Amino acid sequence: MSKKEELLTISEKAYKNKDYKTAISTLLDMVKSGYASGQVLCNLGAIFTFTKQWQNAVNSYQEALKVEPQFIPTYHNFGNLLKNLGKNKEALQVFIMGVRQNPKDCNLHNSIGMMYEILGQNENAITAYKNAVKVNPKFAKAVNNIAVILYKQKRYKESSEMFDIALTIDPNYHEVYSNLGASLNRQKRYDESIKALENAIEKLPKSAGAYTNLGNVYSKLYDYKKAQKLHEKSIELDPKGSNAYANLGSVLKNQGLTTKAIENYKKAIELDSKFVNAHFDLSTSLLSICKFEEGLKEYEWRFKKDEMIPHIIKYKEIFSKPMLLKDTNAKDKTVLIHSEQGFGDSIMFARFIPKLKEKFGCRVVFKARDELVELFDGSCGIDEVYYRSAETPTFDYHLPIMSIAYICECTKEEDFYSKPYLFANDKNKFHINKEDKKPNIGICWSASVTGESYDGKVFDLKYFEPLINSDKVNIYSLQVGDGKEDIQKYDYSGKIIDLSDQLTNFAKTASLVKELDLVITSDTSVAHLCGAMGVKTWTLLQKYPDWRWTNKGEKSYMYPTNMKLIRQKTDRVWDNVFQAVYDRVQKEFKIKLG
Repeated sequence: MSKKEELLTISEKAYKNKDYKTAISTLLDMVKSGYASGQVLCNLGAIFTFTKQWQNAVNSYQEALKVEPQFIPTYHNFGNLLKNLGKNKEALQVFIMGVRQNPKDCNLHNSIGMMYEILGQNENAITAYKNAVKVNPKFAKAVNNIAVILYKQKRYKESSEMFDIALTIDPNYHEVYSNLGASLNRQKRYDESIKALENAIEKLPKSAGAYTNLGNVYSKLYDYKKAQKLHEKSIELDPKGSNAYANLGSVLKNQGLTTKAIENYKKAIELDSKFVNAHFDLSTSLLSICKFEEGLKEYEWRFKKDEMIPHIIKYKEIFSKPMLLKDTNAKDKTVLIHSEQGFGDSIMFARFIPKLKEKFGCRVVFKARDELVELFDGSCGIDEVYYRSAETPTFDYHLPIMSIAYICECTKEEDFYSKPYLFANDKNKFHINKEDKKPNIGICWSASVTGESYDGKVFDLKYFEPLINSDKVNIYSLQVGDGKEDIQKYDYSGKIIDLSDQLTNFAKTASLVKELDLVITSDTSVAHLCGAMGVKTWTLLQKYPDWRWTNKGEKSYMYPTNMKLIRQKTDRVWDNVFQAVYDRVQKEFKIKLG
C-alpha cells in the first residue's frame, strides 16, 4: 500500500468512527505533502459539509475541480452542497460542468433537471430528465420526475402515463404508486386511483403521502368521514406534513366543522408559512363564521394562487402600478377598481365603493368585465366605468374589487349591509305578462362551470317541474350560458318563457328581474344581482355553501331585506329544498300546485 493510500485509509476509518478532527487533519496533511487529488479534496469537502463548515467545504470542492476536473464525484457533491445552501443557479452550473466532463452520467442529467425545476424552468427540466433517460433507459427516477412536472402543469393524462412507465421500468419503485394515484384522482378515475394508492400503502405502510392522497380521493367521492381518518393517519405518520393538515382542514370544513378546520389550516401554515392554499382556505373558513378582520387579511393570499397567475399576467399593465393600501394617501388621486373572479363577486363588492371614496377622498374608475359595464354605469358613486376589453385609462393606484372590504377595514356584519345599490335603467324595458294576474317567477339553476364548488351548488332544471307544469304561474328563465340548453333537453320550451337571447348583459337581466314577483336561483351571479337590486329572491344553497352565505339561517347579512336562503338539510340532497320551495310558493301566492 502506498503512502497516499495509507493516509486515505486512516482518514476514512477516522470518519467512520466519527473522529472528524482526525479525518480532516489527515486529509489536510496529505494536501500539504503534495498528495492533493480530486478524491482527497472531494473527501475533505464532504467531511466539511457533514460538520457544517460550509465555506471550507466550498473551498475544498473548488480546489478539487481545479486539481482534477475529471473526478466526477466532486460535481455531484459540490452541486448538492450549493443546492442545500440555496445557491440554485450556482448548483445548476456545477452540474452542467459535470455533464460536459461525463455526458454519460445519468444522475448528473437528473440533477440538472431538478435544478431547472427548482428555478421554475419546467421545460428545461423535462429536457434534462429526458437526457437522463436517453443515457439510461431504465432510470425510473428521471421518468417519475418528468411525470411530476406534467402533473404540476395539469397535464394529468400524460403524467399518469409517465408514472405507469416508471413502474414498468421498476415495479419496486413504490413511491410512484402514490403519485400515480394522485394523477388518476385529478382525472376522476377514482377506482383506479384508489387501487394505486392502496398499492402504495401496502408496499409502504408508513407512507404519509399515500394516506393523504387516498383521503383526497374519498373527499372527491364525498365520503368525508373516511377521508378524515386517512388524513389523520397521515398526520400520525408524519406530524410535520403540512399538506395533510390542510387536507384535513378541508374535509372538516365540508362537514361543517369550521372551528376544527381553522385549527388545522393554522397548523399547516405553522409548518409552512408560505402555504398559499392553506392561507386561502383559512380565509374562507374564517369568513364563513364572520371573522372578517382576520379572514379578509388572509383572503389577500388569493393573488398567490396558481389560478390567479394567468389573470395577473394578462392584466400586467394594471398590476404593475401601485396597489392602494390601507394607509395610502390617495386624496384627489384616481383609483382604478378592476374586476376579478366571477360576475357575482364584482356585484357583491361594488357596495363598498362609496365607503372607499369617503375614506380616501379619491376619484374611482372601474374597469369591469364587459357584461357588467352598463349595469355599473352611474352606480355606486363610480366616476367612470370602462370595458375590461378596452384600453386601460390613466390611474394612480389600482385595487382589485374583492380587496375593497379589506382596505375599508370592514370587520362586522353591519359593514356588509347596504340598501339596494344597483338599479335597472329604462332603456332595457321588458314587457312581461301581468294581465293574467299570475305570479311571474324567474328561475336560474346552473352556474359557471369554472366557478368554485360548481358541482355542489347547482341542481337539475327538472327540480322546478311542479312550477313549470303549473298553469297558476308564469315561469321565466334567467339562465344564460351553461345550462341554458336544458330547456330543450327536457322539452320545456312551451312551458318556460325564455328571453335569455335578450339577456346579453347584466343591465338587461336587471331590467327583467325588476318586473318579476320572485326570483328563485342557485348560488350564482343572479342571486347577487337580485340581492343588490332589492328584488325578492330565494337563494337555494348546498348544506355547507360558499362563505358569503354562512352555514345557517334564512337571512343573508349581505341582502337582509329581500333575500331568503333555503338550505339543504342533508349534504347534496335537494329534495327537501324544493319541497320547501313548492310550499312557500303556494303560501306566498295563495295558489295550489299540481
